[in-house]
Amino acid sequence: MRRNTQFHTPWKQGMSAMIRSISLSWIELEERVAENYESAALRHFEDAAALQSSGRPDNAGHLIGFAAECAIKLRFESLRTAADAPHVHLPELVIAARKHFGARSKYTVSMFDVLKPDIFAGWNVNRRYHETGSTNNAELTEWFKVTKRLFATAGLRVKR
Repeated sequence: MRRNTQFHTPWKQGMSAMIRSISLSWIELEERVAENYESAALRHFEDAAALQSSGRPDNAGHLIGFAAECAIKLRFESLRTAADAPHVHLPELVIAARKHFGARSKYTVSMFDVLKPDIFAGWNVNRRYHETGSTNNAELTEWFKVTKRLFATAGLRVKR
């Protein structure tokens, strides 16, 4: 039995046009919103430190990961435009950075060296959905230590 497609085609075309419109709107929004990795890195670090001090390791861990990401992306930006910086999260960002900075090791030796070991083991953007108490103090302390090293290699200074 042959299906009458005359009713389905206009719907599909309408959906395609709507999806295209949404995609274009998102691209336009991204173009208008400049990414400021330096400002975001410092803000995330300071907020993570405040949360750590108040005994909230889960959210502190989440934000310290974003602070580290912003430091890495700031370093990318110094070598190419922000639009060319990878729009991924840890651990994928570390993999991309190792490849990129390794090829330019004479310029980025210190960032490359910080990224060599398995930094931020256990950190994932989806941890925000984990049960409260999933982040322990040992891993949080390590994440802060690594982030401070990343900040130093990216030329960022923290107050803490």
